[in-house]
Amino acid sequence: MTATLHATSTYATSAAHLPGAARLSHAVARPVVDGLDQSVCGVLVTVRAGQDWAAPSGAGRCEECTRIAG
Repeated sequence: MTATLHATSTYATSAAHLPGAARLSHAVARPVVDGLDQSVCGVLVTVRAGQDWAAPSGAGRCEECTRIAG
C-alpha cells in the first residue's frame, strides 16, 4: 500500500495597514479573523476572512507573498 501526502495551505488576502502603503495584496495564512494580522511576508495587514488569496483582485500582489503562498 502506498500513500501520497500533500501539504496544502489556504490563504486569505489582505491589504497593508500602513498609511501610504503601496496598493498590494498580501497573503495571510488561514484561519483568520477580521482585523489586524501579520502577512506571510511579515507586513502588518488588515484582513477580511471572506477574501480568498486565489481570487483575482484589482490590486497587484506582494512579490514575497506570491513567492511563499504561490
